[in-house]
Amino acid sequence: MAKIKLNGKEIEAPAGEKLLKVCLDRGAFVPHYCWHPGLTPAGNCRMCLVKVSNSRKLEVSCMYPVTENLEVTTEGPEVDAGRKAVLEYMLINHPLDCPICDKAGECDLQDYTYEYRGGLSRFEDEKVIRHTKDLGPDIRIWGNRCIVCTRCVRFCEEVTGTGELCVINRADRSVVDVFPGIPIDNPLSLNVVDLCPVGALIDKNFMYSARVWFARKQETVCASCSRGCNVETTVLDNEIKRMVPRPNPEVNQHWMCDEGRLNHRYVSSGRRIARAVGSAREIAETGRKLRFAGIVSTYATIEELWLFRKLMEALRAEHVGFLGLFRGERREFPGGFAIEADKTPNRAGAARVFGDEALVPGHQKVVAELHAGTIQGLLVMNGIPDFPIPPELVEAARKAQFLAVSDILRNPLEDFAHVILPGRTWAEKDGTFMNADGRVQRIRKVVEPPVEAKAETEWLQEALVALGAREKALSAEAVFREAMPGLDYGRLGRLGAKANGHA
Repeated sequence: MAKIKLNGKEIEAPAGEKLLKVCLDRGAFVPHYCWHPGLTPAGNCRMCLVKVSNSRKLEVSCMYPVTENLEVTTEGPEVDAGRKAVLEYMLINHPLDCPICDKAGECDLQDYTYEYRGGLSRFEDEKVIRHTKDLGPDIRIWGNRCIVCTRCVRFCEEVTGTGELCVINRADRSVVDVFPGIPIDNPLSLNVVDLCPVGALIDKNFMYSARVWFARKQETVCASCSRGCNVETTVLDNEIKRMVPRPNPEVNQHWMCDEGRLNHRYVSSGRRIARAVGSAREIAETGRKLRFAGIVSTYATIEELWLFRKLMEALRAEHVGFLGLFRGERREFPGGFAIEADKTPNRAGAARVFGDEALVPGHQKVVAELHAGTIQGLLVMNGIPDFPIPPELVEAARKAQFLAVSDILRNPLEDFAHVILPGRTWAEKDGTFMNADGRVQRIRKVVEPPVEAKAETEWLQEALVALGAREKALSAEAVFREAMPGLDYGRLGRLGAKANGHA
């Protein structure tokens, strides 16, 4: 550790650490473009100028190492003048696109210009015009807005290892482009849009969809695989317009995959089951008369799985089957980020509630018992989006005297089910998932569900109360404390926590 002075205050910082990181960590904000905590420093935007005691000129703090007895000043007339000069050069060829730019309201160039520039330009010549074109199936570039911070280029080199992006041309004609015939189409490609500090790189899926100052943002967790990436949703008119990653070093670093980012359209799909047929009480009343079995998916929350188990115990069901979805193989990228093959968010949670061995047969054991005639009643609680119900399960379910189904999208079981309970997606309820590493994380309600879509924790408890197995319905948090002793929502916080029994 080295002792330094930061704006006149003595602090300790790791020797050799980059000065910009120390300043940001200690609350001394320094404007910057090219620096990002998930990438190697480049020092090419020159915006993070500070005054240091052992140099007669202003230094770029993202490249300057901490040394013993260093004195650092992050504000003052000399520092402000340097930053104003840097911004003047950046704005020389920058177009006045703010009224039509999708980055408006989230743009660092807007914020720093407001802080350091007076709104006047001394530039009288014609601006350099650079390309506007598609770089890939989901990404478009407005080259005139590019400040050549190279965040996107470094991301494709360091994190994905695919290297599609590069900087072409020289001086004020420099701009980001793809190599000829090689579009940016890797599984993490849309992270470069998040990285872009201006509006040069735009997600074509979000383009012209919403102004961020009209939208509402909510933190939650992605449910598209068992990685459980931490995300922030942008919601307008009760519809998810965008999902972007939020940092969690233990789970997803600063990134998320394109599949998870775009996998939210089913939430507002016209294929949603919106009307209930029958009720949870009907399941309880029938369950007293018939031999029951249940099938639940690993898309359900920990709270729902716990209540499903209690309901099966109250119905004296001997068999519980599971639905899951695996696709491809686990893929890990050079930067350490991974995409899991398990496309459901809570298989580890299901193993915690029911035991690892219970998940191995999947739904096959229940199917066999249905064909054998030893099961007369069946409850299927799915919830996996765009998941084709296995044909053998559909065939076997026809043999049941009583079938209850809870799902989010229409499926073949709905055609002959006696009770249909519309399900809620991960975006419409509170609860928890356990990711592949055993980290328990909270999901939060970000949009309102269809009118008749009652939370699974509610109707499962209604059935339990009707059976006399529970005195009253509890909140999702209270159910979580039952299922996971020693943990509560407060301890999980924003980044989650490891469950007991996991390293």
